[in-house]
Amino acid sequence: MGRESGDSSSMSFFPLMPARFALAVACVALLPISGADAQQRQRPAARSPEVTFHNRSDTVMQNLFVTPTDEASWGEDRLGSDTVNAGRRHRFRLSTAQQCRFDVRAVYSEGREETRFGVDLCQRPEVSLDGRTETTAQDLQRAGPVALFVVRNRTGNTLQTLKLTSPSGDDSDDILGAAVLADGASYTGRFVRQDGCTYDLTATFEERDEQTIPRRNLCTTREVVFQGSDRNTAPSGTPGAPGAAQEQLQVEIFNRGGITIQTLNVREARANSWGRDRLGSEVIAARNSFTLRMPRGRGCQYDVRITFDNNREEVRSNVNLCETRELAFTGPALAPGRGTRKTAPSQGEATPRLSQVAILNEGTNPIESLFISSSKVSTWGEDRLGASRIAPGDRFSTQVERDDQCNYDFRIVYQGGREERRMRQNICDRREVAFGGPNAFRIDGGGPEGGRRLVFVNQGRTDVRELYLTPVTDTHWGDDRLGSETLPRRFRLELRVPNEGGCRWDVKLVYEGGQTLEQRDQDLCAKAELSVGRPPRIGNLASTGTGFYVSTSGHVLTNQHVVDGCGTVAISRPDGKRTTLRMIAQDEGADLALLQEEGATTPALSLRAGSQTPIRAGERVVLVGYPARSQLGGVNVTEGLISGLRGALGDQSRFQYSAPTQPGNSGGPVLDEFGHVVGVVVSQIDKISGERTAQNINFGIKLDLVRTFLEANRVTPTEDTASQTLRAADILQNANQSVLPLDCLE
Repeated sequence: MGRESGDSSSMSFFPLMPARFALAVACVALLPISGADAQQRQRPAARSPEVTFHNRSDTVMQNLFVTPTDEASWGEDRLGSDTVNAGRRHRFRLSTAQQCRFDVRAVYSEGREETRFGVDLCQRPEVSLDGRTETTAQDLQRAGPVALFVVRNRTGNTLQTLKLTSPSGDDSDDILGAAVLADGASYTGRFVRQDGCTYDLTATFEERDEQTIPRRNLCTTREVVFQGSDRNTAPSGTPGAPGAAQEQLQVEIFNRGGITIQTLNVREARANSWGRDRLGSEVIAARNSFTLRMPRGRGCQYDVRITFDNNREEVRSNVNLCETRELAFTGPALAPGRGTRKTAPSQGEATPRLSQVAILNEGTNPIESLFISSSKVSTWGEDRLGASRIAPGDRFSTQVERDDQCNYDFRIVYQGGREERRMRQNICDRREVAFGGPNAFRIDGGGPEGGRRLVFVNQGRTDVRELYLTPVTDTHWGDDRLGSETLPRRFRLELRVPNEGGCRWDVKLVYEGGQTLEQRDQDLCAKAELSVGRPPRIGNLASTGTGFYVSTSGHVLTNQHVVDGCGTVAISRPDGKRTTLRMIAQDEGADLALLQEEGATTPALSLRAGSQTPIRAGERVVLVGYPARSQLGGVNVTEGLISGLRGALGDQSRFQYSAPTQPGNSGGPVLDEFGHVVGVVVSQIDKISGERTAQNINFGIKLDLVRTFLEANRVTPTEDTASQTLRAADILQNANQSVLPLDCLE
């Protein structure tokens, strides 16, 4: 199979955000790819219908199901009696005569499930599975004849069989097949909508009788949870027995960590059974609390157990609940679906594995916050600096308790709110991580310990989002060497390549916006550093974005990444002329830039007044901008909801919204239902574990950061209070003169 070739002729502003998530998660193409573009970005379909699945998790793959998207069941286990060890591949032949898109489900040795939906196996005959991608709420909402639902086992026992019974009494076979569902594990099921939505779900367990959840409408309630029953019944006639006057215990349970608490169990000290989940259908979100009310038993001493999203437990033994009024849990370092949980040191191990790491501040501003988290984890955890800070030129040393690997992510916040991140740092080998100086622009790409060292330097004007490196004799491009990273402008990717690959290698790069560049037959023995990226062509249109007036003196606000590396930024006028803007300020961490049209007297958009209620999840928002201008031409309006009050990885300077967002929307306003600015469009989630599956996960910059940036540059924006709600058409009409199409010229 030959490698792809070709080039994309246009580029748009829109940075990718590395996803540690489970966003979730999260990363993804939000624009359909045309046939021509698909040929550029994908290899030709293989003549042989052989597909390869690469187990890139840290554990054994026990089952693998691959089924067409329109089939009602997962079908046969493609592994049969085989398993796939960590780092190994499994190949088999798959008929793609009828269709190319398939759903994938893998089950690992500890019962963890991984799913991918709508994978095009004609264009992508090799799929990497990392053990972290779970079924999301967006997956469950997909259209089509086959619907999805999730079953979660929280009973404390192994779920052996699971059957669906229709209202007419027809029973299905055991939908788990030869598999079982361990305690805490999940199973993604399938059913055909036209056969009906309402079923009884009956499960049998290893150490208890069967349990039935009756008449569940799986079209409206797509998550089914089997809970444990309460066996803590007191003897008759004792305090706490049914029918006796019972003293009520009341304790406030605080979740001080950054991960949701899913279950809460309480038992009398040294009892044999934990009993039922006291949360029921509720959870305790991060930084929230739950009031536990229960009748007092025979004494005051109780054991309390909570379970976090990642199935990690925390137990407090012999707690006096008669006297305790508050009980706080700080939470683990791991988050849902991001690898296996940490194991306690064995009895013979005196101390956990620790790495000493020094943080160097080579910048000009103090560092106020420091977060260090395993690269397998989707949350940042606690601020390691606390009330301290790292002054310019100083260093800060800290110990990191490692899990089963060495790669960790670092995030710092400077005074003023600007952030920097270093992803996938090997703290077993690297004992210093620098911010703000020349060493800040380095990404460790890993590789075999004895391999040849190679450095890629991005000399282009846009970020590289995918990088492929293979020997010239190889017919496949292999895996994306950047993984969940991107390679920004001026950054260096340092990695090691295996010596057995020889000297002659082919390189392929994919940039923001989809532009592809191939550099064939590179002699890596003759040069240890390779510059990548296209040199600028003076005056050439590099990309487009959106901005908007924030003052009547011609001040224009947009994203920093929209203007980064531009020789000139100009307003594109309807008559084809351009009005050049003067650069006032840029803040890379906030991703904001301020420009000015000289001598202009302009209508400006009003910000929502600071005295008004802050934005809330569920609020309606409208986007006005200039996406995909080469294809769409003019102004575009979309509508959605605010779906979250934090950005990726818990970033409090961002919020999430669902209004459709495309490349070119960057820098435009997010408007509320009154037409007031409540944020600035900044990015989409993209590239979750190398797949493109998430939809409508978009981020905006919050107003408090916008106000801080404008105040620092002596611009006082207009603010307004709510009046009356407007239709999207009226919001567009009012904002049209103030929202601008921007051109970036090299």
